[in-house]
Amino acid sequence: MEQNFDERAGDVRGDTVHIQDGGARDVYATTVTLSRGGARSVKADTVTVRQGGAQKVEAQSIALKQGGALSVAAERAEIVASAAAFVRANDARIGPSCRVGGLIAQQAVVEDSMVAAMLARGEARLDQSAVGVVVSNRAVLSGSAVGLAVAEVVEGDVRVQVKPQVAVLFGAALGAALGLLVLIGRRIR
Repeated sequence: MEQNFDERAGDVRGDTVHIQDGGARDVYATTVTLSRGGARSVKADTVTVRQGGAQKVEAQSIALKQGGALSVAAERAEIVASAAAFVRANDARIGPSCRVGGLIAQQAVVEDSMVAAMLARGEARLDQSAVGVVVSNRAVLSGSAVGLAVAEVVEGDVRVQVKPQVAVLFGAALGAALGLLVLIGRRIR
């Protein structure tokens, strides 16, 4: 990303960058703070966004509060009262009051928020949240709604709507139906 640095186009580079009530195209720094501002992309060790947003953030650590991001890639992500289309992090803490499209993490905690689909390689903890699909080695659920859970261990007080056995049967039936449609489509041509 940095090889395309162009100061005239609005790119910013520095050790510590604070953007308030404004914006930048691409930001490269050790520490970045966006407050009521935004950027197309941010690449830094530590990023804090308050009431702002960025299309793409790459960081060791990001704190997104009352903001938004299209894509977040970080070692540690803390997202509060915000929205993100896609989050990839080793350790992710989402919520309260967040909306996330897709989440991939080693460990994930989702509190009072909504996530469309999440993959947690280690443990997924959901508290008072709604998740469409969760895939994890271990899912710990408290007062949460899950559409489809695929996990080695599912704990908690939630009633999962589709259990792994039913999902396998559904997938096999759907695969057979789609295969049949493909065969019929080839014969019609």
